[in-house]
Amino acid sequence: MGKNVVITQFLTKIPDEKTDQDLEEVDIIEKTHDLYESTAKFGIELHTLVNSSNKITPPSLEKIIQVEPFANYISNKGRFLRWEVTFEYLLQHPEIEKAAIVDASDVEMLNYPFEQVKSGMLYVGDEDNDLTGTTITNDAKPGYLSEFISKNRHLQLLNTGVLVGTREMLLEFLAVMVKLTAEDAVNEKFFPEQAHLGDFEMGIACYILYKFFPEHVCHGRLVTTHYKYYERNSKAWFKYK
Repeated sequence: MGKNVVITQFLTKIPDEKTDQDLEEVDIIEKTHDLYESTAKFGIELHTLVNSSNKITPPSLEKIIQVEPFANYISNKGRFLRWEVTFEYLLQHPEIEKAAIVDASDVEMLNYPFEQVKSGMLYVGDEDNDLTGTTITNDAKPGYLSEFISKNRHLQLLNTGVLVGTREMLLEFLAVMVKLTAEDAVNEKFFPEQAHLGDFEMGIACYILYKFFPEHVCHGRLVTTHYKYYERNSKAWFKYK
């Protein structure tokens, strides 16, 4: 039988407009403490992907895995690198059957999710907003993404700070994310005058989920609490802020 795990990432020394994780010295154990405590209650391993070379002694159910993110993007792609290293990690670990990929410092597991995870489905967080949310609206976007958001502005804003599924479904999503990020980086090199992906991956994540997985996405209060409601008394799998 395969293994069910929670995967998070904490990449340092990389510019990040939102979390300022470009600091050289970060206490990874402290940053992931609440997430770890919540997953350990269910006996689930937390796999934390880091690019720090510091010697870290994690608690018993946390694995600290060193990764090497791509370092040669022209502009800031700090928040895109988490998807690339997670894609590579999942490819290398076929023993993982189901996984929850979550933000490191503002997500907690409230209820065990994996018994309810169905094959062929992706479970994702959401927010009480549509695609006109400021993070997407104010961020730089290539033409195809601007067009998609303009035509589908009424769709609910999905937030991949929580993303749960079988290994196969997660790899399908991650493959598209990595492909579009790499293509955009190539276009930025040769056509710098055009608009390209900005600092945040929220817009491209919504584009992928709605365009390529429209019948395979589940979101709502099964998956996460109301975003930024700081709820702990909930039947949702995860508290998201």
